[in-house]
Amino acid sequence: MTTAMRLVLSVAALLASAGLALAGGDEYDAAKDVEALGPAYFGFVRDARGAPVPDAQVTLHPKSGDAIVVKTNVLGLYRSHVRKGVAPDDVAVSCAKAGFKTAQVYRRTPPGSKDMFIETDCTLQKL
Repeated sequence: MTTAMRLVLSVAALLASAGLALAGGDEYDAAKDVEALGPAYFGFVRDARGAPVPDAQVTLHPKSGDAIVVKTNVLGLYRSHVRKGVAPDDVAVSCAKAGFKTAQVYRRTPPGSKDMFIETDCTLQKL
């Protein structure tokens, strides 16, 4: 990965954590009751070479309740929330796109953390 690409990805991650770069399909809506939102999940979906995978489907699977499905943007970035009261350890994250298989799902936020920002990155491998 080039230095320029790392810089672009770092800036995008910073913007995502600040809430300024929302992925397409993000269920976030400024008109919604912010008090009802729980932890924010965000991260990147990349291929095995580290290139972003746009339009990948990212699914948040809480132990109880409905799954939340979002798509990545052109940078491979996704962002969404689960409902308030759902513990971060009770949510599994999966990533998919036609023509790819999941190679790795990596959560950067330690299990048991009470953080409100849960970064989970996915690596997809071409079939």
